[in-house]
Amino acid sequence: MIFQTKRLFVRKAETSDLEMYLSLWNNGKVMRNVGFPKGLGISAEKIRKKIAGFDETEFDQTLVVVEKESGERIGECKLGLPSDHLIASTDIKLLPESWGKGYGKELKNALCQYLFCHTGTKVIEASPNIENIASQKMQIACGGKEISREVYHFPPEMQHFTKDVHSIIYHIYKKDWLEINMRIEKIADKAERSRICKLIIESLPDWFGIESANHEYIEKSADTEFYAAYMFEKEVGFFSIISHFPQTSEIYVCGVLPDFQRLGIGKELLHVAEEDLRKQKKKFLTVKTLSSAHPDKNYACTREFYKDCGFVPVEEFKDLWGEANPCLFLVKAL
Repeated sequence: MIFQTKRLFVRKAETSDLEMYLSLWNNGKVMRNVGFPKGLGISAEKIRKKIAGFDETEFDQTLVVVEKESGERIGECKLGLPSDHLIASTDIKLLPESWGKGYGKELKNALCQYLFCHTGTKVIEASPNIENIASQKMQIACGGKEISREVYHFPPEMQHFTKDVHSIIYHIYKKDWLEINMRIEKIADKAERSRICKLIIESLPDWFGIESANHEYIEKSADTEFYAAYMFEKEVGFFSIISHFPQTSEIYVCGVLPDFQRLGIGKELLHVAEEDLRKQKKKFLTVKTLSSAHPDKNYACTREFYKDCGFVPVEEFKDLWGEANPCLFLVKAL
């Protein structure tokens, strides 16, 4: 499986998917939007060879969309690798019986999330047919902005069974997509703070691998200032802040679910927390993390995150957490 949504999962194509592709690619209702009003007219043997020729990557090839509840294959989608300008394309084709259920938007958001998380993509491009109103609405709902319009003319030898494609080019910018789909809340309920902390850190074993420490984080986070990020109404990240003195605060514990990292959620959470701390007249925010004396690659990324957010290293404590876990102390002026 490549990724999943609330109702769907997406995986690589297999020869067992042959019948679905025959139905999809030879369906005029589906393929008229790409210029084939009678379908592709493709044979089972050609589809079989096409699937057999795919490599191990999930990019730039057809992927199968499966409905979780029924297990039925309902269509295909594609993840394009980003260009030199960091623009990646996506595509979705679903069988007509699955239309009108909101699957398109659900898939489009998941494709955006995957590309923004796993590649350097800054912009996601799509080019729906000008007659495909449903696809246009989907692009706009996901933050798409019309960039241009174009017409594709098929070669003369194909024009007797094709139709010119009039397309609208939409771009979805990472920042716009995040603003539409993310919200941040300050959590007042103590039990809810602990619940969210538990949910997130238990999904991050590479960062939170000490059970006793995790138990302490979950218990003590209930009594901290707590900020949670939500994507598609799901808790995906949090920051827990404590204060030792009137003018200083500390990041006690924080985390973002793996599938939602590299989207900028951590920075947005930190920004909201810092704005709140400034209103409280706080002057400094500190944090402790694993130092570079430890070879852990995950915490190397964590240190880079804090440096990018304006924190500067102050001191290394080799024995604070034991010799096996040297501690780096960082601070940021608010």
